[in-house]
Amino acid sequence: MLLPTRVVLLSALCATVLGCPTIISRRQWGARPPRIRVPLKTPVSFVIIHHTEGNRCTSQASCSREVKGIQNYHMNTQRWPDIGYNFLIGGDGRVYEGRGWRTVGAHAYGWSHRSLGFSFLGNFSNRIPSAAALNAAKSLIQCAVKRGFLKRSYTLKGHRNMNPTSCPGNALYRVISKWPRWLSKKKMLLLMQVMLLSALCATALSCPTIISRRQWGARPPRSRVPLKTPVSFVIIHHTEGNRCTSQASCSREVKGIQNYHMNTQRWPDIGYNGQSRAWAEGGYLFRPQSHPLSSREGQGEINRGLLCPADRIPNAAALNAAKSLIQCAVKRGFLKRSYTLTGHRNVNPTSCPGNALYRVISKWPRFKAKP
Repeated sequence: MLLPTRVVLLSALCATVLGCPTIISRRQWGARPPRIRVPLKTPVSFVIIHHTEGNRCTSQASCSREVKGIQNYHMNTQRWPDIGYNFLIGGDGRVYEGRGWRTVGAHAYGWSHRSLGFSFLGNFSNRIPSAAALNAAKSLIQCAVKRGFLKRSYTLKGHRNMNPTSCPGNALYRVISKWPRWLSKKKMLLLMQVMLLSALCATALSCPTIISRRQWGARPPRSRVPLKTPVSFVIIHHTEGNRCTSQASCSREVKGIQNYHMNTQRWPDIGYNGQSRAWAEGGYLFRPQSHPLSSREGQGEINRGLLCPADRIPNAAALNAAKSLIQCAVKRGFLKRSYTLTGHRNVNPTSCPGNALYRVISKWPRFKAKP
């Protein structure tokens, strides 16, 4: 037994130096197909380390069972479109493919779209992973760099550094904090400040991230009526449906809205020009169908539907995206510089966009309650 153990350890060490570790594919561990995939723009800048807080495993068979159980939990209970991690690392020294290199994960809120999430199978609050697992993780990081999915100047962090959690456990956290390219708390704070400043600058100077119709899985419209631009009005709505906090969940919400508008309302397409988390595109250049504006129709309007319920305001990211999108519309010539901002309730008999959101937008520039 001692000789095979040495062989496994030697193989892991060689993999760390020379190439990629053994990666068990989704097909090999018996993965369910994902409901949706969102492409990950690579190379990314961050590797975020997790632990699953479940059972440890020491063979391909037992690790495969653990990974399948995690996928079922994420898809059935969390209602995610797939297992959350990009890769999982077993105590057997093998790596198990999650969402893989090219798909955005759901492992660190606000960071998944710019990182790779690697999770150790097991609970490592009081004990560290096996040497084979630790070496496989190091090898996987180098593999990501060599294959162009991770920047050479990457930053390594634990899940607790990005979100309020104890993950990846105290014992494992102490280990990874000594690995190359670990970012200290002081540098991390500076990075967060830089990112916040960048986001504020983006709001002031440029367009927000716009998820295209193709990316969120839109159905083709039955017809399109060209919108004469630049228009004079921006009209704010809320969808009165579920809130969403990830590209995957927001895409599902937008698809549901499109289906309702087209199947039940019998409109030719989704009614809004855009919906916000980080705007899902309805389209700038086509007249929406969500509400007849009677006397306002000939003057033109751009409609924004924020994905939020009636009794609370959208989060700061959504509000900043909305402000940025208005400025983007002006700069790109779709909206007049002398535009008027108003709420749906100001042009039709409705409570939209909800009292909480209405109070917010009524303080924005160029708002008029009686346009």
